[in-house]
Amino acid sequence: MSVETKQGALVIMVKKLIFLGLVFLVFPTDASFAQLDRTFDRLFDEFLVTGFKLSPGEHGMHFIPASQQASRELTPALNSLIAGKISSFPLSSTITINYNFDSGVPVRDFGSLGPIFAESAKTLGRNRLYVGFNYTYLGLSRYRGLPTEDFRFTFTHQDVGAEGLGDRTGESDVVDLYLDLHLDANSYVVFATYGITDRFDIGIALPIVNVNLEGRARGVVQSFTFAIPNLEPQHQFGVDPLNPVFEKEIPYQETATGLGDLALRMKYHAVQSELLHLAILLDLRLPTGDERNFLGTGKPTTTILGILSKKIGGGTTHLNIGYQRRDAELDSDELEVVLGFDQEVFTDFTIAGEFIAEIDLDVDDAISLFPGSIEIVDQPGDGSQSIRHIDLSSIPERENDNTFDLALGVRIAATEQFSLLGSILVPLNHGGLKSTVTASVGMSVFF
Repeated sequence: MSVETKQGALVIMVKKLIFLGLVFLVFPTDASFAQLDRTFDRLFDEFLVTGFKLSPGEHGMHFIPASQQASRELTPALNSLIAGKISSFPLSSTITINYNFDSGVPVRDFGSLGPIFAESAKTLGRNRLYVGFNYTYLGLSRYRGLPTEDFRFTFTHQDVGAEGLGDRTGESDVVDLYLDLHLDANSYVVFATYGITDRFDIGIALPIVNVNLEGRARGVVQSFTFAIPNLEPQHQFGVDPLNPVFEKEIPYQETATGLGDLALRMKYHAVQSELLHLAILLDLRLPTGDERNFLGTGKPTTTILGILSKKIGGGTTHLNIGYQRRDAELDSDELEVVLGFDQEVFTDFTIAGEFIAEIDLDVDDAISLFPGSIEIVDQPGDGSQSIRHIDLSSIPERENDNTFDLALGVRIAATEQFSLLGSILVPLNHGGLKSTVTASVGMSVFF
């Protein structure tokens, strides 16, 4: 392929990527209407405000402060948790295929086809083009080891008497909310990398993301007032004090599809020798994804990565160490470390394995989901009292969400220019929001 043909193919590819992005920006899908970030606020309002409107007298207003606190603290944390995870999934690395020109025509040098998520220090070479497509499924089912369907938050009564809950019988009532959260995402990424010089590559990755959020939220009133003889319940979801309703369910299902955060990448191959290769990579994620629908964080993310690669036999080892600046609220900057290898098993078939660590650097930006407990001094009116300590959340408390994962995959060269990719990502710890297993498949063409 001539230089002119390659450049023409690059121009066409870039135009198609830009056109596809504009289609999603100008003619958005259901993403602009769904606004998934309102889901949790709606549930809090329906259980804590609307659900108590028929409670007798002023008692229907006593959980409004709890609803306001949930909107102020819980909703931003849940939204940030989901959007941050979906937008930060690592892109597959650009593979480099070497050619020998001794015969006057390019002949591929057979060897390892490259890593999965680890970055190789090698660049493509001047005027070479690499384009491809990846699909990834994220079944985000656990947070800090707890199944998301087991998320429970407890809301307390407004303190209307003397300071401290329990001096009035109604203040001992609490509401437990079980989210039954089921969350998954599908990511479709079109990408391209082009060699400006033998040592400098530029790249672009355009993700289209589909997010699904659903469950059957359940609210339960723990009614202290109902347990007292001759006292009607002060808080319930029904209308009949003789047949009170202390539990109700609200199903919810929301979905959104649209453009995610666009990635721009530049890599410079600084050192090239027989012993090792060193490079530096700059990855900029632009806030093109709609944060209201968890398609992006609404803020740019910048990663600077140092890359070391060393060829050993028929394979290569890679070490990536970098700093990621995340400007979104409740989203800590991170230290990223990837250690991996890729090994040619036989011609045109490579296996790869990688250890991936993401370490939070800013404790102040850690996700906080109703931590701690609150004390209630129950006073049933007969002169006795008892003390309860209510855990406000079932979610484990941590100062960080460091994550450690293991990536395993294969690359297959179907032809000299066309290759296939398959990989899984398995969590090694309970940090952060995770899938039990994350699966990716892809294809790519090298010109």
